Amino acid sequence: MKTKAVLTILITIITINFSYAQSVEGYTHHETSKGVSLYYKQHKYGVTFRAVNKRNKYVYVKVFNVISKWTDGRIRKKDVNIGFVGAGKASNGGGLNLDNYSKIKSWSFDNWKWSEKSFNY
Repeated sequence: MKTKAVLTILITIITINFSYAQSVEGYTHHETSKGVSLYYKQHKYGVTFRAVNKRNKYVYVKVFNVISKWTDGRIRKKDVNIGFVGAGKASNGGGLNLDNYSKIKSWSFDNWKWSEKSFNY
């Protein structure tokens, strides 16, 4: 009986950790491609991208040509490399505004891709 209770607690903890690791609460779903999903969350000072990998192999994820307009009049253009995302895991990328306190007015991006090879080849 004691073993069954410990096993139940262990399974519950593992399930909570697994669901927390892939949590997308507060994020907006953009698209899913063959088991890899891209989400985003806009906040006052930028945008955070989150990739969720439901495949059984690790992947690399990159968001291309992110263009953002800011309250200081600047327009920034960059690629956001989310990078390595383990099998059954999630990972974040962002960092659109790291140099001052201006706020984001609008943003967009051209496309995103995932690959089983790094984009740094």
